[in-house]
Amino acid sequence: MSVKNFKVSVAGRYPPPVGGVSVYVSRRFSLLKAQGREVEKLDFSDRFFPFDLFKSEADTYEVNSLNLLVVFIFFIFGKLSRCIFIDHNASRHYVGFKKKVLLFFIRRALKVYVVKPELKTFYPDGITVDVVSPFIVPDVDQLDSVLSSYSQEVLDFIEKGVFVVNSAWKFIPYNKTDVYGILDSVELLRRVDDIKLLLAVADYNPADMPAGLVSDIERFVNEGRLCLFTGQKQLWPVFKKSAVCLRLTPYDGDSVCVREAIHFGCKVLASDAAPRPSDCFIYPYGNFEQLKTKLKEMLE
Repeated sequence: MSVKNFKVSVAGRYPPPVGGVSVYVSRRFSLLKAQGREVEKLDFSDRFFPFDLFKSEADTYEVNSLNLLVVFIFFIFGKLSRCIFIDHNASRHYVGFKKKVLLFFIRRALKVYVVKPELKTFYPDGITVDVVSPFIVPDVDQLDSVLSSYSQEVLDFIEKGVFVVNSAWKFIPYNKTDVYGILDSVELLRRVDDIKLLLAVADYNPADMPAGLVSDIERFVNEGRLCLFTGQKQLWPVFKKSAVCLRLTPYDGDSVCVREAIHFGCKVLASDAAPRPSDCFIYPYGNFEQLKTKLKEMLE
């Protein structure tokens, strides 16, 4: 059987919502198609996905989920031995009995891809594990299409000099701050003169955020120093502008956002909460003074 006749099914959640995993799944499907491969789409957000899987005759399934229900569905339909599971940092959620159940099924799969080497320690001997990058270069021919989804306010903002950009799915509290560093990025506007912030929050809901943060965001928007970029949109064209990408997370995988920024020549300032590409500027997570100092150095 030739490679072109070898049918691959790319299974996972496709955008929307736009996120690291969904973007990877969508781009992986498009990449295989562009290579002339025979490829099918299995979208987990479609409630009829199990019916589509039952009918599928793919030779290999690239499954971008470690959800136990998803894994079990592939098992009961007799597809598990043709599955390659891609671990996008999901295995860190499994301990104890749940881990034993997951590994029971995974042992029957073809192999596992992990997005960073440290994840290999989750899998015992007998399971084939390879490392794969979660970053697939976006199709730059889609630039105009992506930009057409931006508001005029965002288009004007990214054309007016240097700015920093912080990307978040939504506001998720974490200890005294939040998972994506929204609080810290807004605080930087107070503490670093003359910077501007593009705050990209896919699911922006002020009701879920501290009242003081919402008030600060509104004030900085009115002052022209902050631009809200909301909704399910791809961010990579922003990195082609005069931006510094912030990744202020307490834990992380191999961030697609960081990889995209570096690919397009955008400086990245990231926490030390996970191994980062060598091109990144790093600060110790939780140390705001170091974050501020490092950013000022990058902007000089």
